[in-house]
Amino acid sequence: MKTVFLSIVLLLSITVSVFAQNKSNVKAEEFEKAIKKKGIQLLDVRRPAEYEEGHIKGSKLANWEDKVEFEKHAQHLDKDKPVYVYCRSGKRSSAAADYLSEKGFTNVINLEGGILEWKQEGKTVETDQKSQTAAAVPQH
Repeated sequence: MKTVFLSIVLLLSITVSVFAQNKSNVKAEEFEKAIKKKGIQLLDVRRPAEYEEGHIKGSKLANWEDKVEFEKHAQHLDKDKPVYVYCRSGKRSSAAADYLSEKGFTNVINLEGGILEWKQEGKTVETDQKSQTAAAVPQH
C-alpha cells in the first residue's frame, strides 16, 4: 500500500514539474540569441503607443491590457513553437507568459526586465521609421 501511495505522489510531482517547465525567464543576452532562430514567435505585450516608441525587430504587438485583442492574437499562435514575450519591465509579459502556458503553449520565454533591460544592455530597437541603438534612445 505504501508503495502504491509513493508511486502516485511521485507521478504527480513529475507531472507538475513538467507543466511548470514550459515558461522561463531569460536575460537580454540569451533572449537576443534565441529570437534569431527560425520558427520562433515574438510578442510585444505593451500598449500600442509604447510599441510605436520602439520595439524589438520582428515582434508583433499583442496588448496584454486589452484581453480581447490579446486572446485574438494568441489564437493564431502555434502552441508547439517557442513564444518569446516582453513588455516594458517584465511584469505584463510574465503574466502573459503564465496565461499562454496555462493555455497549453509548450515553450514560453519571458524577457527578464523587459525592454528597459534590453535597452540598458545596448540592444537595438526599431520604430516604424528606423532602428535605434540604446545610446540613441532616451532612458525613462
